[in-house]
Amino acid sequence: MKNALLILFSVFGAIILFYAAKKLKFRYVLLSALSGLAALFAADFVCSFFDMNLPINAFSVSVSAIGGIPGVILLNILNVLLA
Repeated sequence: MKNALLILFSVFGAIILFYAAKKLKFRYVLLSALSGLAALFAADFVCSFFDMNLPINAFSVSVSAIGGIPGVILLNILNVLLA
């Protein structure tokens, strides 16, 4: 569990540095996080029709908020590959 948190915080820090280096405004970062969260809930809703379970927990919410839509795509791919 410690390693997963360390990786999560490292990725979070890298994304913050990426946004800071590009000098993007806070609203773009917020828009990316909100679109990722919306995509996570939409993917969970759509996956329920195909008997796939995309769990909504702290890790998946963090990945989708930090990674945006590509983070949700990554969660879906990992869900299919590891199921």
